[in-house]
Amino acid sequence: MYELLDSWITPWAHQSYGLYLCVLTLCIITGFFLLTKGGDWLSDHSSNIACQLGIPPVVVGLTIVSIATSTPELFTSLSAIRSDSPGLVLGNIIGSNIANIGLILGIALLLGNISTKGAVSQAQRHCLSWITIGFCLALVFLPRGELGMIPGTLLLVFIVLYLIFVSFHALKNKSANKTFQELGQVENSPASSLLISIIMLILATLTLWLGSDSLVYGSKSLALIAGVPEELIGFTLLAIGTSLPELAASISLIRKAQTSMLLGNIVGSNLFNLSLIGGLAGVMGPICSGAPYPWIDYLSLLLTTGILIYWLGGKHLVKTHGIILLCLYLTASVSTWLLNA
Repeated sequence: MYELLDSWITPWAHQSYGLYLCVLTLCIITGFFLLTKGGDWLSDHSSNIACQLGIPPVVVGLTIVSIATSTPELFTSLSAIRSDSPGLVLGNIIGSNIANIGLILGIALLLGNISTKGAVSQAQRHCLSWITIGFCLALVFLPRGELGMIPGTLLLVFIVLYLIFVSFHALKNKSANKTFQELGQVENSPASSLLISIIMLILATLTLWLGSDSLVYGSKSLALIAGVPEELIGFTLLAIGTSLPELAASISLIRKAQTSMLLGNIVGSNLFNLSLIGGLAGVMGPICSGAPYPWIDYLSLLLTTGILIYWLGGKHLVKTHGIILLCLYLTASVSTWLLNA
């Protein structure tokens, strides 16, 4: 699809440059829309299939749904690798994690207070801490700053072990099992059928593929026109765009006072971004940064994650904390543009 877009759209640059820029912008908007819809369909119908096949709802919620909600970032990263744009992948991973904390949690706190006591287990906080530190250290100290086959494989092994651990832990937790059982009953309503879900699963995958190629083509082309590193486009444009589903979900959860699920979604999304997407990118890559000062992004990631981990220790978060997070996100974005543009 990427090659097809390139053959169709690139000639317009010589005919009407203004129209060419409009088409690239349309590609980006279309890509965001398709990724959002495809991710929703994949999450809903993969859950329905799993429940109808007899997989416990708690396992479905913590594995299939968790992976499905990360598919926009995943497909975007895979498309970027295929189009030889590793900088977009790295920028998207780091930028998405910073946006999840600074932008999404920051906006959510402007709408309501959040008590973090007991919301996220200590084991999950430790996992996020160590995987973030390890990810950044690998990019700093590995030869040429590349995330390749060995670290990518280690990240994938980690996420598999993590999913097994949280699934077995949740199966022993009756309250969690009850919550996900209610989800499973909704997914298994008479209106749903296995055949329709399989068809929708195929359609969702196709939609994600088309959306990711459209988004990457438009973003990469704009980066070349502007003469800025791909990491900057990935850090800002792609990261914000692929995080829009999490933003919508977080606003809905804060209004329903389901703050534990909101915090769990942010922690889970960041874990999947680093380990699943980063791992696959490393195995298929390698990926590395081409920015002059990539350490500013690593430092921003470590800082925002460290603040989140500290606050998750039982702090009651209010609007002031949200303003702090938004200021941190703005500072991180402005800093990387000033130093790396």
